[in-house]
Amino acid sequence: MKRQLLICLLAIWIIAALTACGGGSEAGTGAPDAQPSESQTEAKAEAQTEPRTEPAKLSAILDQNGERLGEIDDRAIATAADAGILYSVFQPAEYQLTATAEYRFFRAADRQDLLLGRLEDQGYEAVYARTELDGMLYTLAVTGSPMDETPDPLWLLALDPAAGTMTKYRVSEDGFPYAAMAAVGGKLLILNHETLSARCDKLYAFDPGDGTVREFLSFQDEGTSSLRSVCAAEDGFCLLRLRLEGGSPAELLLDRYDMAGGRLSERSLNELLIPAAMELPGLSSETEVLNEFGMMVSGFSLWEGRYLYYENFGMLRAVLDLEGGAALLEKDDLWALSRGGGSPAVYRLDFEEAAEGPEILILKDGAIAKLPLTPKDGHRLLRALSHAPGGSWLAELTDSPKSFGADRVLYFWQA
Repeated sequence: MKRQLLICLLAIWIIAALTACGGGSEAGTGAPDAQPSESQTEAKAEAQTEPRTEPAKLSAILDQNGERLGEIDDRAIATAADAGILYSVFQPAEYQLTATAEYRFFRAADRQDLLLGRLEDQGYEAVYARTELDGMLYTLAVTGSPMDETPDPLWLLALDPAAGTMTKYRVSEDGFPYAAMAAVGGKLLILNHETLSARCDKLYAFDPGDGTVREFLSFQDEGTSSLRSVCAAEDGFCLLRLRLEGGSPAELLLDRYDMAGGRLSERSLNELLIPAAMELPGLSSETEVLNEFGMMVSGFSLWEGRYLYYENFGMLRAVLDLEGGAALLEKDDLWALSRGGGSPAVYRLDFEEAAEGPEILILKDGAIAKLPLTPKDGHRLLRALSHAPGGSWLAELTDSPKSFGADRVLYFWQA
């Protein structure tokens, strides 16, 4: 199982470095009253006071007008937060898959760079799952090598920029690298694919009030469906589910749930996504599109109750109007969805010198519009974009078409 993840893991590491979920099972029974597991809170990092280890190279942070705000480690994988920039530095040694990851926060108010904590023996961080809730920042990570046959624990990292601390909670002993997370009703819902006994997708609920992680829903695998991701909805939450026939992808569905975990409805997305996908080069048949749906990793968000943003880490990105029954946008793998929990955007990943500047597309009054961003310093190639719930944006730009080693700057601004 783990050996089959290698190619996907390497692909996602590259995506995380340049830009910035998964599952596999059959819908089954719920367990909303399950008790929290023992030793959930493994450790809490005290406020970090040690001096910062100066990185070999820094990336400048600029505001929308090009004014310099500060700098952070050039190796950082960064995401916009309401109060600044959350970033991690994870650099395994050559031929190694694990390392100690450092989690830091650049606080915009006083331009301080804070060390929040470290996670030893990290194998992978689900960067695309980073979530903000009530001033706290959260991310998911597994410890241990993703390539051996030993189960790897899945951790929820709770990062407090105000206190300068990090608390880690053990979610599962059998962590899946592509776990997903969403803030729903003041809690966090964490989707994890587990294989220790029978294959099973599980949805865990984390309550920040008492610091407990509980199993919320369980979806037993009978070879007929596979959960891909989770997102918040106005009346509860939604799950993205892939229906299988004979082990092959047959249908992508949007399942709506209430806050208690009861399923309210299901809707097939095939009628909207398949024609949209077939407009893209390389996807000329329904079978090819269904195979795209079967990619191990995908993500989505539902905005204003009707607009669905979909991305798999293969070829397809799309924006659908579920009420109007139309695809508003379809893009290929040179485009990506923003991260961070704010209103979504679709942006072009730039690798060509001929690029005229960042192209960021947002939804405005029910139509696709361009978000203006004009770099002041000549950096025009957009590599990553995130948008926090409170309105902060973070855009990573470079001045060279080279994938690695190029000079980059981070534009951070509040809309």
